Amino acid sequence: MSSWGTSPDAVDNKPSHLTAEEKRDVYATEKGWTAPAGGNDNPAADREVLVAIGDLSGGSSATKGLQEATITSLRFTPGTTATTDHTAGGGATVTIEITWDEAVTVVGAPVMKVVNSGGGTHDCVYTVAGSTANKKVFKVAGQTLATGNVLSLGTALHDAVTLPGGSSIKDTPDLATDTPVINSQRGLAAAIRVTHTVVA
Repeated sequence: MSSWGTSPDAVDNKPSHLTAEEKRDVYATEKGWTAPAGGNDNPAADREVLVAIGDLSGGSSATKGLQEATITSLRFTPGTTATTDHTAGGGATVTIEITWDEAVTVVGAPVMKVVNSGGGTHDCVYTVAGSTANKKVFKVAGQTLATGNVLSLGTALHDAVTLPGGSSIKDTPDLATDTPVINSQRGLAAAIRVTHTVVA
């Protein structure tokens, strides 16, 4: 069995020898599975090709390569202050990160619901701050979290990013001159659901 995959819709295509953290920075391009360039501090440096597979991202085609970008991981990303660290208290900010297997372009304010076992949901909205080509940050402020609350991301009833008000998430073409046209997948597979238990 190969240590990487090319199947559309699969959440585990990325090279398997990488850690979970490393996989979040890896995504498909027309050249294959790529990672940030190592050994230099230039953020504009060409990405390093880990596995060369021509047309892996499919470019602007919904029938080639990986086709639509697939969500491959989810996580809660707490900050370092009392209101951002996902601990109990009022005025809390809930922040999550969603990772795709290709670069995606966001327009508007997509929403992902986080379900709270204490009742209700936290509607996290896309924010540019902290987002990268394939990792997008969603957050909501002014929430109340209680000790023992379990925050769930990707439950059966709330297992997809929603697109209110004409928002969109589309695969980013490899050529900057091309317009994104292929809708990226927004569904969250059961295998990547995550939870966070609130502590005092």
